[in-house]
Amino acid sequence: MKSKSIIAFIFVACFSLALTSGCRMKSHPKQTESKTTDAAKITEPQADLSINAGDDAGYDLPEKEEIRRKFQLDAEPSIGVYNINGSLTVETADTNTAEILIVRSAKTREDLENFRKVRIEQQRDNRLVVSVENDRKSLFSALGKMPEGRQRVVLKIPRKMNFETSSVGGNVTLGEIIGRVEMHGVNGQIKATRISGVTEFGNVNGGIEASFAPLNGKGIEVYDVNGNVDLHFEGAVNAELNAWSINGRLNPELPDVQASSEEQGRGRLKARIGTGGTQIRVGNVNGNINLLKAEKVTASSAKASGK
Repeated sequence: MKSKSIIAFIFVACFSLALTSGCRMKSHPKQTESKTTDAAKITEPQADLSINAGDDAGYDLPEKEEIRRKFQLDAEPSIGVYNINGSLTVETADTNTAEILIVRSAKTREDLENFRKVRIEQQRDNRLVVSVENDRKSLFSALGKMPEGRQRVVLKIPRKMNFETSSVGGNVTLGEIIGRVEMHGVNGQIKATRISGVTEFGNVNGGIEASFAPLNGKGIEVYDVNGNVDLHFEGAVNAELNAWSINGRLNPELPDVQASSEEQGRGRLKARIGTGGTQIRVGNVNGNINLLKAEKVTASSAKASGK
């Protein structure tokens, strides 16, 4: 009976590993043919970059590794950054190159070498992907102590670029972007300077402060936020505002806001701003919502956008 129990346990463990591997494979986004760089297999010299890896917040652990890459980009580029356990800082400039700086850190050298490798891919559709792999420990070793590892990512990319990120365990700072912006699953604050494209922020455990160039029909959607949301707008604002499930104050300090009497109540508001048109949707926010006219670009904002 004892041997049968051992055999049964091994069978269940193997089945669980197979099932877990299958689920992870399904969760990866579909990718086109690409040129891949794995941090564990890098042999070419590190690139010289105009950005630096300064750790002003003292976030890094004692053992560190820097990964530096530089890519030439064609027209209509995009970049995605995923599964980063740390901060993400994005500078933008009038350039056709992308600079990528990643700082990996851990408490011991062994943890650094074995835990959560970084993958950098340049795909054939002119898309860059920066991601951190899930830990691939077996069922048995996973029962032991998990090593602590962190990553910080600093980018310098073209202003004219689509940007996407998800699963970030720290603050996100984004310079001026002329293109689509999507951020999901951010465990930290988001600060974005002068977005000029369709924008979506979702599942954010921290405040959001973002400024926008004249909307010109580019919609904005913000949802599932634990923190205040401050949206600043340049120029005339002509939009349809739909806000719901807001656990805080709704403060649209913009000219010519005409609230719909049928759609007002605690935590919700429908209103036309100016002549209407562009959709601004904000929902499920545990904090205050402020819609404001944009002020002049500050020195810190100019630095973030590479001016």
